[in-house]
Amino acid sequence: MSNESHEIHQQTNTPVMNEFDSKKIVKRDFWLIPIYILNLTAIPIICGIIGAYIGYAIVGNMSKKIFEDYYMDAATIGSVIGAFILLIVFYLMHKNNIKPIAISRFKALKKHIILIIGSIIMIYVFESFYQILMQFLPEKFQFNDTENNKDIAKMFTHGWLVPFLFLDIVILTPFVEELIFRHLIIHELGKKLTYGLMYIVSILIFASLHCVGAKSPFEIGPYIIIASMIVFVYHKTGRNLAATITMHTINNAVSFLIMVMGL
Repeated sequence: MSNESHEIHQQTNTPVMNEFDSKKIVKRDFWLIPIYILNLTAIPIICGIIGAYIGYAIVGNMSKKIFEDYYMDAATIGSVIGAFILLIVFYLMHKNNIKPIAISRFKALKKHIILIIGSIIMIYVFESFYQILMQFLPEKFQFNDTENNKDIAKMFTHGWLVPFLFLDIVILTPFVEELIFRHLIIHELGKKLTYGLMYIVSILIFASLHCVGAKSPFEIGPYIIIASMIVFVYHKTGRNLAATITMHTINNAVSFLIMVMGL
């Protein structure tokens, strides 16, 4: 029995099978990937279309901007729904043992608090240094903010959406993205393809997906910094997903607060 499984056994007084400790890949977890893709694409689009046409049915003739606002609002709610679906599916796949494993992982965070907080601070230090370096680039490559952040900021124009955005950005997204980019790509694929390689793959995929629609190739920099520090914490904590979820949540909460204060 592994140390984690032994710890969980002691806490619950009943044997708990932790298949994540196995050297075998937990193949069924990879069903999360098509669900994640649907969450990024189909679910928000479908909800957006439905919301826009419901708005049209209620209001009647409307300008293109108002129609697009209805679409954007409904698509945002669709993202929340999609994230819930993914997390529910993951829970159902592991409902017999996920609770004691999660409790054990989160209890272990006490000894990693300084590491997590320090790593978040370093994200802002490295990002500030990166912005200074950007000033030496040709003007066409410079940017004040990433297109991804600009798209998120647009969602805050409707006050009633803020609670949904909090749920999406601060609560759900850290769980979803850590399951995909750290649990699946690193922890599971790393069993066969080596963890060192999958650390790099995780960083690059995470950063790239946050730069869809970027106008400057250098917009990937801040996301490489974020992903690298999250992976660093993941490695230093013995691949404790609770640590990266917590770090991701705090980082997103700070960004959320900054955007709310800017309303």
